[in-house]
Amino acid sequence: MGVKTVEPISLKTEILILGAGPAGLTAGLYSARAGRKTIILEGRGRSRLASGYRVENYPGFLGIDSLELRAKFRQQAEHFGAQILAEEAIDFSLSTDPKYAVSRDHLIEAQAVIFATGKPFTKERMIPGEERLVGAGISYCSTCDGPLYRGQKVVAYGSGQEAAEDVLALKQMGVEVTWVLGRENELALPAPLGHELLGSGIPIRAKTAVSRIEGEVRLEKVILSREGGEEEIMASALFIFRDAPTAPFLAKAGLELDQKQCLLVDRFQRTNIEGVFAAGDVTCGGMQIVSAAGEGAVAAMQAIAFIRKKADRNGGQPSKKEP
Repeated sequence: MGVKTVEPISLKTEILILGAGPAGLTAGLYSARAGRKTIILEGRGRSRLASGYRVENYPGFLGIDSLELRAKFRQQAEHFGAQILAEEAIDFSLSTDPKYAVSRDHLIEAQAVIFATGKPFTKERMIPGEERLVGAGISYCSTCDGPLYRGQKVVAYGSGQEAAEDVLALKQMGVEVTWVLGRENELALPAPLGHELLGSGIPIRAKTAVSRIEGEVRLEKVILSREGGEEEIMASALFIFRDAPTAPFLAKAGLELDQKQCLLVDRFQRTNIEGVFAAGDVTCGGMQIVSAAGEGAVAAMQAIAFIRKKADRNGGQPSKKEP
């Protein structure tokens, strides 16, 4: 049975939190405990707590494993009603009222948004040319952007089962896709999915990396490197299946960043867009668990106050304008 493509499911919430580290989970605890419907998108586990190390400077614990501390944060947020989804937002509409975020599976409507996505994605981790062409041939979501490239040549980059499902989805949308696994990776998937890929006719480049991309206004060419030399592929798009770089998406959404690609906030964790807040390492503040948690609490309280004031202005009902 082939992979089926589906339209994102619509969800509504009062407060949407992006990130499930100390800042995001604390914000979720505060907003859910205050009776506000809260959704947390945890992304792909970029919280430093997920790496597993001994924490000795978090108040209340002489020493605690970071994974255990993270689990306690999560359990408390869920106890008060926060809904945590193992998804990553890849597009936003933040200047609208209500606001919207798109993940692979959902279109989420929210009255307020809190960014707690962790340390900004550094340019050093990006493919040369990637940041410049985000939205102009660079995509991180096959479900969202695949239909735009029906009948065109694209390259998919990444390994693992989720990437394989995305590659098959592109194929079934009528996209002519070449799959590049990465320099260290060979095809290794469960039998049904592996057999389907091998029988699909999709060109697969194992132990091959994307070294750079070219194009002036839009992506035009993808250059691959492997032992023995380079290969050039003329392509309309490059789908990258790893966590999306933070800064280009935030800037595209209209949020102000500093020279280090950190989100700019005031002392109340407010960004330059009304109803959008940020907390934790994405703001490059204290860069500590305790400071991230504190900022998450402030961001949530400010988001709650923002929603309450907006409802008061609208006679007790939040605005329902469409974007």
